Amino acid sequence: MGKDELWKGLRLPGKPPWYLWVGVGVLILGTLLISISSVSPPGDLRGTASPPDPGEAGRQGVQGSELFATARALEAELEEILAKVEGAGRVKVSVALAATPVREYATNTRAVQRSTEEKNQSGGTRVTTETDEDGQLVLARTSTLQGEEPVVVRESKPEIQGVVVVAEGGRDPYVRLRLIEAVRTLWALAPHQVQVLPMGN
Repeated sequence: MGKDELWKGLRLPGKPPWYLWVGVGVLILGTLLISISSVSPPGDLRGTASPPDPGEAGRQGVQGSELFATARALEAELEEILAKVEGAGRVKVSVALAATPVREYATNTRAVQRSTEEKNQSGGTRVTTETDEDGQLVLARTSTLQGEEPVVVRESKPEIQGVVVVAEGGRDPYVRLRLIEAVRTLWALAPHQVQVLPMGN
């Protein structure tokens, strides 16, 4: 049996139909896609990843900028105070905040309560009470021309994680102790939350 006879036995009679070629192509393409998807890492699922929530990103941005602004204001205030300590010299302060101040705003609250009494056929009574509450922020006009701002009833202090003070007089142990005590007294911090370092040239 020669080579030609073997090929004749494998050939289909006549020209194969076009859909047979399409089927073979789809089968090969499917096999390739499956093998490629099994090779790619599981974290690379671009199609299934949900896009980030723009509202959440905006809230985090506002909180981050408020945290930054609060820290800068506290640093400026502390630098001004510590520079007046005898022997401290020039002072630079860095404040790390864990959380910004929490504000509680004044609200006008209106509550409406409705009670409904129902009697069933066996003589029993059922009382249903509904309460609707409606609250609106109390706004006050500002002295500047910026319009109105909500009225703050209570504001907590910012949560301070730690403070680093760099002072010209930081090499003197007595000055360093006075600076640490000043920071601790102002913000009621633990000793490990305040670090005073000497300023370099």
